[in-house]
Amino acid sequence: MRRFIAVLFAAALTAVTTAHIGSPNVLFDGAAGPYPVRVIIRPPNVVPGLAEVIVRTMAPDVQRIVIQPVFWRTGVAGAPRGDEMSPVAGQSNTFTGQLWLMVRGSYSVYLTVHGARGDGKVIVPVNSFATGRLGLSTGMTVMLVVLGLALVAGLVTIVRAAVGESLVPPGGSLEPAKRRRANVIAIVAVPVVALILFGGAKWWSAVDADYRRSIFHAPVVDVSVGATGRTLRLTVHDTNGFRAIFSPVAPEHGKMMHLFLIRSPAMDAFAHLHPSEVDSLVFTTTVPDLPAGDYRLFGDIMLENGSSLTVSNRMTLAEGAHSTPSDSDDAWTPSLTAVPARANAVAAMGHGYRLAWAGGDGALPANAPLDLRFIVTDSAGNPARLEPYLGMAAHAVVLRDDGSVFIHLHPMGTVATTAQQIYEARDRGDTTARGRLKPGAFTDSATMPMSFTGALSFPYEFPKAGRYRIWVQAKPAREILTGAFDVEVR
Repeated sequence: MRRFIAVLFAAALTAVTTAHIGSPNVLFDGAAGPYPVRVIIRPPNVVPGLAEVIVRTMAPDVQRIVIQPVFWRTGVAGAPRGDEMSPVAGQSNTFTGQLWLMVRGSYSVYLTVHGARGDGKVIVPVNSFATGRLGLSTGMTVMLVVLGLALVAGLVTIVRAAVGESLVPPGGSLEPAKRRRANVIAIVAVPVVALILFGGAKWWSAVDADYRRSIFHAPVVDVSVGATGRTLRLTVHDTNGFRAIFSPVAPEHGKMMHLFLIRSPAMDAFAHLHPSEVDSLVFTTTVPDLPAGDYRLFGDIMLENGSSLTVSNRMTLAEGAHSTPSDSDDAWTPSLTAVPARANAVAAMGHGYRLAWAGGDGALPANAPLDLRFIVTDSAGNPARLEPYLGMAAHAVVLRDDGSVFIHLHPMGTVATTAQQIYEARDRGDTTARGRLKPGAFTDSATMPMSFTGALSFPYEFPKAGRYRIWVQAKPAREILTGAFDVEVR
């Protein structure tokens, strides 16, 4: 009975199933044509389900906003008509709406802004996967069981009345023989009703089993360390009952994988590496000069159908000789002291550069959109001019101390730029029905329009309370430097 009831209230999406772990919501800071926008997408609890979309803009001349869900296989030509968003009462230039995500896979929300300066459009990718189930509380279970038993008793009573009292003429009385017959039929009805309930429970159990097979599980990555102790071989396996890794890996910021190594539990050593794909879903890289110890490993990959995934594992790194980095954009720090995030706090980045916390004092709120703001300064305390690092002004990594939340952020938010370009290629007809990019359809133009003045802002929404560490990587002097802060979230 408990399983039967639980299926009625089945399943909720508990992780975003993008290039993040435990951080479900999608945030995008950018522009829809001439209109600056911040887009927040909260994925649905089930698939099919409704995604909540919130759009904020500082442009005063926005007249209306239309949002449209676009599945990767159909593209915009096969998508349903868009829905007009509603203004939020009491909040200027803020709009809200809901969209149905009907099937699992890679989606994008196409946002069209209509205003005095014409129309502007932007694509915000979001994955659509169910990743968990919600159980019932004990109190709710007891209440529903009691109600179910009452319904069964009522049904048996109706059967008894149908073959007994209902056959008595008005003003008459039920004869003893007919009463006995009615009681016998009511007793026989009890196992019949029980069999019907058992069949219903079996059917719902089959539905539940089918749903369980559709729950998304993050791909597994096997890690093997070479004989020198400084070469990693990463083999990614799809663990789903359906094919989550449906199409080949595509480059994101020019790299086939973004790999992060973080020594645990101290979180004092940090590396951002870029393995090469030597075979389908097989990657290799060399480990730079990091100290020995246990490490958490997180690897971001992008697929040609627009899905972005994160694989994770643990590994032990032994003492070994220094290895030459396998990629010129690899960056690491063997020992880094994080600074508590409070007003005017400054973290060293090296070579005289520092990372200033531009937020306030106190804990940060959970489940609320905010900006993680920093300023990169030179030895004189002036904002440093930054060079693009993998097409961005900076990169940030957020990790909860227990490893349950991981996210790789950019100043434009949680969105993968490659997925946006893949959807544009899809609309041009430059992808196949199986999610393959046609030759020449995709250039991975990584550099995005943004400020390189040293002032950094990363839009984010902490999914739950706890202690987090934030690493920020920037390139102020032709060298990739890293600073770190610890934050409390409540």
